[in-house]
Amino acid sequence: MRKGKERIVQDVIVSWSGGKDSAIALHSLQQSSDFRVVGLLSTYSEKSGRLPIHEVLKEMLYAQASSLNLPLYGIEMPDSVTNKAYESIMGEQFEKFISEGIRAIAYADLFLEDIKAYRERLLKQHGMKGVFPLWEEDTASVSGQFIEDGFKAIVTTVDTEVLPANTAGRMFNYQFLEDLPLHVDPCGENGEFHTFVCDGPNFQHGLPITKGAHFQTFEGKFAHAEIILKS
Repeated sequence: MRKGKERIVQDVIVSWSGGKDSAIALHSLQQSSDFRVVGLLSTYSEKSGRLPIHEVLKEMLYAQASSLNLPLYGIEMPDSVTNKAYESIMGEQFEKFISEGIRAIAYADLFLEDIKAYRERLLKQHGMKGVFPLWEEDTASVSGQFIEDGFKAIVTTVDTEVLPANTAGRMFNYQFLEDLPLHVDPCGENGEFHTFVCDGPNFQHGLPITKGAHFQTFEGKFAHAEIILKS
């Protein structure tokens, strides 16, 4: 009897911001028979130890990775890094992945064509490819499915030009979505807000988080709620 064609499972690294979209993309790939997630990839400031814009401490990202039972490849970036320097640093990491047989990076982009094109161009330069499990999904459906699947997240950052500063620190739930102005994307895809995921169906355990002080960056454009682990 003729055997069927063997399915090829591809190893993939998930670009990890610690927020809801990254978590949904990860969960989607973990449920796929075509991919095997072998790690997470994050960048953070070498000076502050924080994920840029989100302003989440790197220790929080490692705590997530530990609960997800995945290695986190953390890359330190200089402050005010140029595109050329950024691409060089990322390229070095991509080359390391290739040496380990990993040739795909997954991103949680939803509809921003220019960002997707940039990622694909950079990856192609290093013989890698991008995977976009959420691409062109309806953002209202994605945000609702995140909550329905049992994920829990807190809003860490808001753009004060579109949302009140005190929105930072709110839980990302149905009430939050109902309160969003109509011009704000339900997933914050345009940078209106960012989140930190503290629990979900693929977490081994929820993270015991608490809110610290509120602070602002970029002369008040972004408002943040400090998220820390309870001692």
